[in-house]
Amino acid sequence: MNELLKDSAAVDVGDIAGVSKLSVVFDSHPNNVSKKIYANERMQARITVLISCIDNNGRDVRPSDDMLKSLKLIHYHGGHDLGSQWMVREVPNQYRHDISGAGGRQRRHASDEDENGVVVERWISCDQLDETRIAAAITLPNGQVVKSNNPHSLIGGSDSSVTLEAIAPVRYGPEYFRLEKVAEPADRGHKIYKWYLGLRVGASNIALQDWITKDIEVFRGQPFYCDSWTGGTINSPLYVVATLTPTENKQLHVWLPTDSADHSGRFRQNYIVDVNDRAGELTIVQGLSGWGDRTRPAKKNPCFITVIDEYGTEHALHIVVNEYEQGFELK
Repeated sequence: MNELLKDSAAVDVGDIAGVSKLSVVFDSHPNNVSKKIYANERMQARITVLISCIDNNGRDVRPSDDMLKSLKLIHYHGGHDLGSQWMVREVPNQYRHDISGAGGRQRRHASDEDENGVVVERWISCDQLDETRIAAAITLPNGQVVKSNNPHSLIGGSDSSVTLEAIAPVRYGPEYFRLEKVAEPADRGHKIYKWYLGLRVGASNIALQDWITKDIEVFRGQPFYCDSWTGGTINSPLYVVATLTPTENKQLHVWLPTDSADHSGRFRQNYIVDVNDRAGELTIVQGLSGWGDRTRPAKKNPCFITVIDEYGTEHALHIVVNEYEQGFELK
């Protein structure tokens, strides 16, 4: 909330007579009255409401805290509350707020028309295809409700609204995703690779924000692939492990079998690998060892994951290991 009535007259709540302005705009320009977002429940549009009040003498006064708490967004047609498919938040999330990419996080600055008002922002998302014209409603201290879909109100109504359309999210198949393999330092008999998973459409990269899966217990560091004894030759790795790292992690521990063992199994060497070090890409870490460890549980099924892009849209993939080349494929 940006309070701009620093120099307005102090007034008792009971002296607030009405609302002189109640305008609803997007965060770019007041003349921009229509916008689109993806109907994926995550992508938000920023809506700005400007509120000005007057007292019994016609002076500009600050809306009371209770008035500001009563502010809500409504359907312009009918004046009823937004349905459950339209979710209103007071704070933005981490996803892009503009489909075009222009001004996605731009904030509308105070202008001349803001000199006698309070600016309140709301962030709206939608979980299904829909379109609505959005207005605002606020309650005066005497209980009267002022709405911006009523230009003929005697207590400060106005005709101000914006139109928001929730359109179908754009989803991409595995052919749009790429994996880039980068070698990491490792000791004799070990190899470590980082695989960067990215999304590229035409000449543009679309940043990936997160991923989810039901196949593994992610936050326990469980690998999505592990072959503890490949049965290969002495020139091939006997142990292969692969982990998809949580996006909030900056490092990952990779334990690989060594040439030493006791009755409990192979000793393992710990490598600390920097992960999630490329903006907009997810990190897979692969470790290979020339020594096997049959005490480790094998996991060789494809791993089904859902990646979430910068707009909040989900894309379904599954990761398959090419056991012959010890590489990864996306399907």
